[in-house]
Amino acid sequence: MQMDPQITFEGIEALDTARALILKEIHRLESHNKHITGCRVSVIAPSDKHHHGAGFEIHIRVTIPPHREIVVNHAPPGDRRHEHAESAIKDAFAAAMRQIDDMAA
Repeated sequence: MQMDPQITFEGIEALDTARALILKEIHRLESHNKHITGCRVSVIAPSDKHHHGAGFEIHIRVTIPPHREIVVNHAPPGDRRHEHAESAIKDAFAAAMRQIDDMAA
């Protein structure tokens, strides 16, 4: 990747385990598509206003030349699966991988 990944956390302190997982998932995307030049990831914690059971939101933007971007805005489903950042991150990156696969087809 030409640019270092940008990883931000909103509503929570940066989590080392989440950051490591994000970097691992970015590496998987890169090994799947060698043309990726940039990746931005935002991890957004549920706000205090939400009811119990609200999960993390994950936003991913992957840049692929010449003028392509993969955008994933992964909001939590109605279940409790995304109450943990790691589950939400894995699901969001799976969606990004599917978009990259669709782009190649």
